[in-house]
Amino acid sequence: MLGALVVAGRATASAAQLAGRAVADQWRAIDPDVRQQVVELPLIGLTMLTTRHAPVEALPDDGHRPVVFVHGLGGARGNFLPMRSYFRVMGRGRTYAVGFEGGVPVEALAARLADYLRAVIAANGLGEGRVLDVVAHSMGGVVTRLALEDPSLAERVATVVTLGTPHHGTWAARYAGSDPAVQLRPDAPAVGRLRAQWEGRATRPLPRLVCVWSRADVLMLPAESARVEGAEGVELEGFSHSAFLLRPRAWQRVFATLEAAP
Repeated sequence: MLGALVVAGRATASAAQLAGRAVADQWRAIDPDVRQQVVELPLIGLTMLTTRHAPVEALPDDGHRPVVFVHGLGGARGNFLPMRSYFRVMGRGRTYAVGFEGGVPVEALAARLADYLRAVIAANGLGEGRVLDVVAHSMGGVVTRLALEDPSLAERVATVVTLGTPHHGTWAARYAGSDPAVQLRPDAPAVGRLRAQWEGRATRPLPRLVCVWSRADVLMLPAESARVEGAEGVELEGFSHSAFLLRPRAWQRVFATLEAAP
């Protein structure tokens, strides 16, 4: 009886080892950029554990422009908690993060963001000629640019920094069917509006646009869709779509970019 149990135990252990090796082989067979994105998902999940909305209140003047952070599709205002914490340590504590409901059309999100930006301006008593900055991740960059189609609002924003934003659309959006996702496809009307907006910038001044992107961002198909010709481009090598929010090098680069603004 005991011998049979030993044989069975050895067989089970051997089978477990084979299964483990098979799983490991399958994992290694996945593109490393995809593996990186998957590994970072739990960290992004932790940043989702926050309130979706927060009131816009006046914050102490730290000698810098206020910064508004705009999350992407399926994200939350907490996604920017690490970057906002870094900004605070570096002396820019007057920051805000807007929160959106899921499944809302991008046009409605743009209108909500426009109202939010005006609320930040009003709460901080920013008179005429005083401006703020916007940092947006993924779809948040599309929403931001649509919100700034209003010239009176565009002139109140100094710099827009986008992180992995599909300015030209992304074919990865084919895998989702919600209205916001559909508007991120290359042939979507929203993408066409962004193209027309940029082409007409000579007649309607726009804020400084800085596009942070990476060839390792597997949600940007193609990766170059996160760039805009004629805008400032910052390539971060080896960054996944989530890494823009999680890695200190991204926080440092965004901070330096805003500090370099006139």
